[in-house]
Amino acid sequence: MIKPLWPILLVVAQMGCSDHQPMMPDPTPTATPMPTATPRPVITSQLVLDSAANNLSNLESSWFTMEHMENGIEVFPGVVINKIHGYLRIPDEYKFTIEAEASGTYLEVNVVNLSGRTYMTNMFTGQWQEVSNEAVPVRLNDLHVKLDDLTNTLQDHELEDSEIVGSENCYVISGSILSDSLAHLIPASQLGSELFIKLWVSQELFLLKRIQIGGRLLPTDIETSVHIISFTDINKPAEISNPLP
Repeated sequence: MIKPLWPILLVVAQMGCSDHQPMMPDPTPTATPMPTATPRPVITSQLVLDSAANNLSNLESSWFTMEHMENGIEVFPGVVINKIHGYLRIPDEYKFTIEAEASGTYLEVNVVNLSGRTYMTNMFTGQWQEVSNEAVPVRLNDLHVKLDDLTNTLQDHELEDSEIVGSENCYVISGSILSDSLAHLIPASQLGSELFIKLWVSQELFLLKRIQIGGRLLPTDIETSVHIISFTDINKPAEISNPLP
């Protein structure tokens, strides 16, 4: 007797179905989001001035040089200061050297202001003596405030080119002020003159590195006179000692 084949075929069909799994489509890959670049601020003269002014509030100390490219500061009849260089510590301590001329003779005067007292060497003998702060030809107390005033009162300012000062790339800002604005820094300043200013501000840290003052700042100046104030080793401490025991 021949057995029917359909039970065997049914078993084979079931086995084939159990081995075969339906094909599932691969999931669509998720795109990796690209990082968004942080927009860089547009550099303007106002941005540079505001940043420099903000950093001046953190000024603690600096070495400095004041150079008078033509004429100089006449402190006494026939005695003209050509250069002042030294170190200051905010708010009112400093030491510096004055380089001057009198009738073609080189003179050097040293000044120290410490603990509310001012000391100066005699121009001719070199001996230290205590003097009134009024005898000092520049007023360096609270210099950070005076420089902040300068950045805030600069008129018609604009961003010029970039230049290197020392080893730092700097923004150059030009503008103008009245000489009255500098009388609290240089008492010999005459009043009412328009001065042409250039400021060099470091691009990395926005620190004020140099100031150029053009025009009649002093009574002895001419239109082409130039005075330059430079700052180096900002916030690097140095010693100021009392020159008298």
